[in-house]
Amino acid sequence: MSEPKAPFDFAACGRCGSGLVHPRLLTMGPLPWVDSERYVYVCHACGHVGLPVFFETAEARAEYERAKQSPPRRPEAPKRPPSSIPILPIDTRPILDAKILEALPIRLAYVVGVRWDGLALQPTPYRVSFAEYWTAIGGPRYNASQVFMLDLEGVRRGDPNFDILRELVKRCDVWLDLGARDSDDAMDGYMLDVERVVAGSKTLSSLEAFTDLHRLSPSILPCLDWDGQVLWGSPREKRVILEEVAEALQAIGFSSLCVMDLRRLGTEAGPDPGLLASLERLALEVYLGGGIRETDVPALQARGLAGGLVDPFTPIIRDLLQRPVAEAPAEAPGPAPKPQRKPAPGSVPDSG
Repeated sequence: MSEPKAPFDFAACGRCGSGLVHPRLLTMGPLPWVDSERYVYVCHACGHVGLPVFFETAEARAEYERAKQSPPRRPEAPKRPPSSIPILPIDTRPILDAKILEALPIRLAYVVGVRWDGLALQPTPYRVSFAEYWTAIGGPRYNASQVFMLDLEGVRRGDPNFDILRELVKRCDVWLDLGARDSDDAMDGYMLDVERVVAGSKTLSSLEAFTDLHRLSPSILPCLDWDGQVLWGSPREKRVILEEVAEALQAIGFSSLCVMDLRRLGTEAGPDPGLLASLERLALEVYLGGGIRETDVPALQARGLAGGLVDPFTPIIRDLLQRPVAEAPAEAPGPAPKPQRKPAPGSVPDSG
C-alpha cells in the first residue's frame, strides 16, 4: 500500500540541516559494513542519528540548512494539542459510476459516521462533504485546530487515497491513521506532511511492530483499539490486556497513546466507566476516543487523561452543519376564474 516516494537525493539532517546524511550501516549483518538499517540515517556533520528531512529540490534543502544555521530565536513554550480533537472518518466514492473511471483519482471526499460491527469499521449512511464539515468545525463557533483523520480505505483495505489525503491535510494539523501495517506505511504518512502518524493496533500484526515504528520516529502515536480487549491485526498476538500493552509501549519509549473504544465509536454515549478507571492509572499521556462528546472532555481531564477524541457527529457538530432544505412538491396553480360580467338592464340571465 505505497506510492512512489519523494526523491531521497535531497535529504537533510533534522538537527543541523546538513546534506551529509547517509543510511546507518549495520556492522553485524550478513554483509558487515554493507547492509543498512532502513530509514535510519546518520549525519556526518553533527553525528545526529534518526529520520532525515526530505526535499524535492537542492535549493529547498539549502534554504533549510541556512535556517538551521541562523541564530536561534527565543524559545517558545511547547505547543500542546487541544484537549478536544474531532475524529474525521474519511470515505471516498467515484464521481462517475463507470468502471473505466474507478481507477482514476477523481473522487469526492466525505466525512462519514462510522460503527464497529465486531470485525471491521463500517461507514454509516450519515455523511457530509469534507468541505462542508470543515467549514462547520473550522469556523469561529467550533474553532477546531487539530483533527484525528481516519482514512477508511487505508484502515479497511490497506489502500490509502494519497491524492485526496494530500489535499485534506493542508487544512489543519492532522493526526492521521491511514491503516499502517508496517514502517513503510508509516513513512508514507509522514510523506504527506502530517503532524503525527497514528499506528492502530487493529492493523498491526504484533506488539513488536511498535518497536520498529518507534525506531522510525518517536513521534508516531500508538492507538490501542479496544473492544473489551486490545484488538490486533493478527490472532497470533496474545497480549490483549490493555494495561499490560500500555506498559509495554511505555517501556519501548512512547510517552503518549490513544485508546479507541470501538464498541462506543459513533454512539455519542460517553466514556465507558470501567475503561476510564483503567486508563487513569496509566503513567502515560492518554487520549480516549469512542462515544466521546465535547461535554465529556473536562471530566476526562479531571481524571488525569490528556483529552478526548470526539465522535464525528456530536449534537454540537450536527447543529453547526448546514441543514438541507426539505424538498416538497410545489402546488400547481389552478386556472384563474373567468371574470363575471354583470347582465345588462332588461336582459335575461344566461342559465348555461
